[in-house]
Amino acid sequence: MRTQNIIKVCDKAMIAFLKGDKGALGVIYDCMAKLIYSTAYGITGSVQDAEDVLQNTMIEISKYAHTYKAGSNPKAWMLTIAHHCSIDVIRKRKPDIPIEDSKLPETSGTQPDFSQIEVLELLSLLDPEERRILIYRLYTGLPYKQIASVMGISVTSAQKKYQRSVKKLKACYQNEEVSHEKT
Repeated sequence: MRTQNIIKVCDKAMIAFLKGDKGALGVIYDCMAKLIYSTAYGITGSVQDAEDVLQNTMIEISKYAHTYKAGSNPKAWMLTIAHHCSIDVIRKRKPDIPIEDSKLPETSGTQPDFSQIEVLELLSLLDPEERRILIYRLYTGLPYKQIASVMGISVTSAQKKYQRSVKKLKACYQNEEVSHEKT
């Protein structure tokens, strides 16, 4: 679903939910679950934590729906909630478990293909903030202005950090290709 469609559908669903239509929360889930999960995974680095964040985000959306302003951007509003829920999960972790030590996601009985492993390894080279910016920009399609709003940084900072992250990944990937060619 395109970003503008998601925004329109979620805005209508939020308004309907505020008027008492409990089924509207299902519409919001259908539109946003994948984006919320991806955002959470990008921040927490854990499949289990991302699932918990998705559930907690849906609870928080219903709990704080009264603060939503009709006609604003529900996608950014919900991803901000997901961001805060993800940070809460990280804060509750035991301090001796860094994000970088998290395992690859379990798949339903099948091994992930090489490209999935390669992408996860590359993402693990980035710090958590860099991973979040890449996921917000590339996967959820948020513009820099909304990324800045969700992360509490300036638009210029979001742009520069995104560009640095992409350069960092390109450099690592190119170095990896060169080392494979030499062997």
